[in-house]
Order: sequence, then structure tokens, then C-alpha cells
Amino acid sequence: MRKLASSQRSNVWADGDRIIKQVIGTRDAFDREITALRLAEHTGVVPRILDVDPDDQTVVLERLRSEPPKEDWVIDYARGLARLHMATGPEHAGQLPRQEIPDPEPFLRFVRAMNVEIGNAEQELVFKDTGKFDLLHGDPCPGNDVYTEEGARFIDLEGASLGDGLTELVYLRMGFPTCATVSETPRELREAAEQAYFEERGTEGELEDACVRWLVEGNALVQRFERDGTDHLARVVDEDWFWYSTTARGRLMFRARVVAEFTETHPGMSALARRLCERMSQVWEPQPIDTRRTHVS
Repeated sequence: MRKLASSQRSNVWADGDRIIKQVIGTRDAFDREITALRLAEHTGVVPRILDVDPDDQTVVLERLRSEPPKEDWVIDYARGLARLHMATGPEHAGQLPRQEIPDPEPFLRFVRAMNVEIGNAEQELVFKDTGKFDLLHGDPCPGNDVYTEEGARFIDLEGASLGDGLTELVYLRMGFPTCATVSETPRELREAAEQAYFEERGTEGELEDACVRWLVEGNALVQRFERDGTDHLARVVDEDWFWYSTTARGRLMFRARVVAEFTETHPGMSALARRLCERMSQVWEPQPIDTRRTHVS
């Protein structure tokens, strides 16, 4: 049995055709993962559970044989996300927590602290539960995806919830906002991936609201174990910190640049994002953003 690299939240070993994973910390994370894996088993996009030891918070999973991601991996990624999201519906209400709705107030305080005019953007910052029951991964990042001949598969569902799948599809626009690595997907590939997602689901959808949610989400500036109620948007006014591939300020600047393009659907928020971009570029050092897939090994 060989110990594998893993996050601070788990111990993982490989044993032949099996993966043994022990979730460290809260029981909630373990229960979420087991529930999500069982709910999604019929989709084929998650590993099968072979055994569970609830007392030790350990699960034995089939070992997925993976291939290196292709240049257009985001298309398989989007199709896999669609299949995962479709695994659940209203009949599964209560089996996983609801997706959290962001509070815009910390973001508005951040804007004021940066001496940027809010304008009429505030009326566009009213977030509601969309009433969807998609099975959300919670952290669909490079490294939590595996590529096989059948397409993308997903692992590490400790943050799974029920909510709106569009908030995860826009990871491709927002540079993977809960991930250690930030990367900008080339426009042509991103659009092809988004089309593949909607074709898989047989639906259409607008993605701008989901992007704005990630811009205002302060917890998307730190690793999961640091999401402890601290107002990280207040912190970033006076300090910056490095998280693997770029800094907190680099993440904010990138996300604001994306939202600044939404001139037709969110004119107030788009204008605010442009003012923020201008202000941040004046007082903060620009931070590089990868244009190719990277992940923590």
C-alpha cells in the first residue's frame, strides 16, 4: 500500500485497484462525500464505493485509471460536470446541505475601502437561491478531475451540496475560484466547453450572475481550512497573501476583469468592476495568471 499526496483534509493510499481515503476533521465532510458518491454512482463520473468505515471516517474506492488531460480537456470537464449536476433533483432535498448564498455586504465594504464609487451596482447584488437541486461537487478543480477513455471523472467531493450547477460551470470563466491554481481558459475553448455542458443537459442558461457571485465571495481568496468566518475582503485591502499560483489580489483583479465585460446584462456591476480594475491596477502590483492548466501535485 502506497501513501499518495493529498490535501490537509485527508490521508490517501493506493492499494492495487483500490484507493483508501481517510477524511480528517469534521464528520460533515466525510458524510457529504459518501452521500454525494452514492447519489452520483449511476452517472459513472465518480469512483464506486467498495467499502465504508464510518467510525474511522474511511472509504475504499475503485481506483480510476487516468490519462494526461488533452489540450481541449475543458470540454470533457464540462460534459462530466453536467452529468454530475444532473445526478440529483428535488426528490433529493435534505440529503445534502443547500448551496450557500453569498452576502454582498463584505464586498460593498471592500469597494468603499478601496475608495471606489459603488454607483447603481448595489441593485444588481441581490442573490437568491435559484431553487435548483443539482449535485454540486464543491471544489471541481484541476487535480480533483481524472480523465479516462470515457471522459472526465471527479474525486474529492467533501464539499458537495445541492444547488445551481451554473456556479460550477463558470469555473472556466472565473479561473477556478476555489482552487489553489488560477488559470484563464482561452475564449474559444471555454465557449466550446460551455456549449458542451448545455448540450449534455439539454438546457440553456445565462452565466453572468454566477460569475458575479464569485467576485463578491471573500472565501474564494483562501484555502478551505481558512474559511472560518474571517472577512478576507477586508484583509486584502491592507495585505496580500500568496496561495500556490498567485495572490489574493491577483485573484480579485482577474475576477473583476471578467465581470467588467458584462456591460449588457449587468451594466451597473460591469461599470463598478471596471472602476475597481482601474483602482486596483493603480495601487496594487499586477499578478500573473496562468493560461494553461496547472494543478497541485
